[in-house]
Amino acid sequence: MSEKEDPSAYLVGFLAQYTQLLEGQLLNIRETMVNTVETVMQGVAGISTATEDRRQHAEKVLESTYVNPDMETEILIQDMQKVVDEIFEETSERYAKGQDLEQLTSAEPEVLVKNRINRFAGRFKTEMDTLNTVDDELKNTIFGIIGALSSEDVIAQKLEHVVMSLKILQTGLNYVLIDYDQRCTIDELEKVTSDIKSYTFRQYTAEDEKKRFLAIFPDLRKKTA
Repeated sequence: MSEKEDPSAYLVGFLAQYTQLLEGQLLNIRETMVNTVETVMQGVAGISTATEDRRQHAEKVLESTYVNPDMETEILIQDMQKVVDEIFEETSERYAKGQDLEQLTSAEPEVLVKNRINRFAGRFKTEMDTLNTVDDELKNTIFGIIGALSSEDVIAQKLEHVVMSLKILQTGLNYVLIDYDQRCTIDELEKVTSDIKSYTFRQYTAEDEKKRFLAIFPDLRKKTA
């Protein structure tokens, strides 16, 4: 430090650097907040899109099965309905006569009934698999939203660091201003600003905060090495 340097200019220069540091902190916080909101909104939109796609798909499956089924599906439904009607009729007759209801049969062979049921179920396996994928899609989207919201703690912590930095600066400046004529010297200001920088750096926990600080105040790098 040159002995001829004006103490006031030195203080103004330090304040400019310190202001730059706080501006960088606030810009980083703002960017994090914007990214968080965007991620959450995209996630919500993704959930809406996924559920709407599956709803439309389910309606198509319902329509192709019951409302407007093709010939094969209609035959399968009629055959199974026939078996159900026969079993229901037999159950009613046995119940009215007080007979055992455990051994119920139909006019159709058991193997044929099972084959029809398996064929009917097989026609919807692919469709149901498509509908079931919505769980995985929503799960990944929700995890992404939760991950984005977890940055709330980081934002709060960094805001606390900004507030604490301002308090540290205020304490240092108050010390100088209490006896400005005696304390506004290069030696005294070097000591005060060095303390301000040291206390400020100590509170930083995130690597990006430390990196930003050392980029503005590289002289502290040797002390932290």
